[in-house]
Amino acid sequence: MRRFIIGGNWKMQVLTIGEAEKKAQTLATTIENIKCVEVFIAPPFNSLVSVKQIVNNTKLRIAGQNMHYIEQGAFTGQISVLSLLDAGCNYVILGHSEPRRIFGELNETINLKVLKALEHGLKVVLCIGETAKEREEGLTTEINNLQLSECLLGVSDEQFEKIIIAYEPVWAINNPYLNPGIGIKPATPNQAASAHKMVRDWIRKEYGHQIAEKIRIIYGGSMSKNNARELLEIKDIDGGLIGGASLTAESFSPIIRIAEELSNDNE
Repeated sequence: MRRFIIGGNWKMQVLTIGEAEKKAQTLATTIENIKCVEVFIAPPFNSLVSVKQIVNNTKLRIAGQNMHYIEQGAFTGQISVLSLLDAGCNYVILGHSEPRRIFGELNETINLKVLKALEHGLKVVLCIGETAKEREEGLTTEINNLQLSECLLGVSDEQFEKIIIAYEPVWAINNPYLNPGIGIKPATPNQAASAHKMVRDWIRKEYGHQIAEKIRIIYGGSMSKNNARELLEIKDIDGGLIGGASLTAESFSPIIRIAEELSNDNE
């Protein structure tokens, strides 16, 4: 059975090191009895080192929110994979819809980042997803398959054990810069199930049955304690990448506990 993984992406919502430390400490204490679920948080870059010190010897791991594909050089405002490793990161989030859709990050660029992260042993959370317009035009499968094929180009079978796919429909992410003027709502269980099956089918076709059954595909896009159970009960959904609901232990830990309960039920 694939192990559930729940990640919290703090984005640019936690502005001070002290606030990040407090949130991490509270969450680590709240989930100290979790045994079956892999949990990480992605604080802003300025607080990675401090948060890592807080979560040492706890169930929490940390992730970078992005990275450059070159290790060192004159790249103002970027962060190196070597810096993420030095800060103690275990994961990096790549291809998130905000860098993609707001800042114009291309599949080819994301692919270079994926390969560099894997080269250095980081687990990669690769985000894919279609916009509302693309879904309305019937392009959901085409867009997601293109993102998968171009972002995973050159990834070996052996490296796939460090890949996690996060399906994040852009239209379900509560960000007015991504979705101006549309009502934000999470994917329905049927929509999520269909998309996750599509991703696993693509991996099965391109990389074979064994890898397709092992890889974890998680859902992102307004997952909360209110809808986590019905989403996590879906066969092809192996966890969640959580945005706003990951900012407090009160809203994040119930999602983790639901995943833990489902893990125990399936043993």
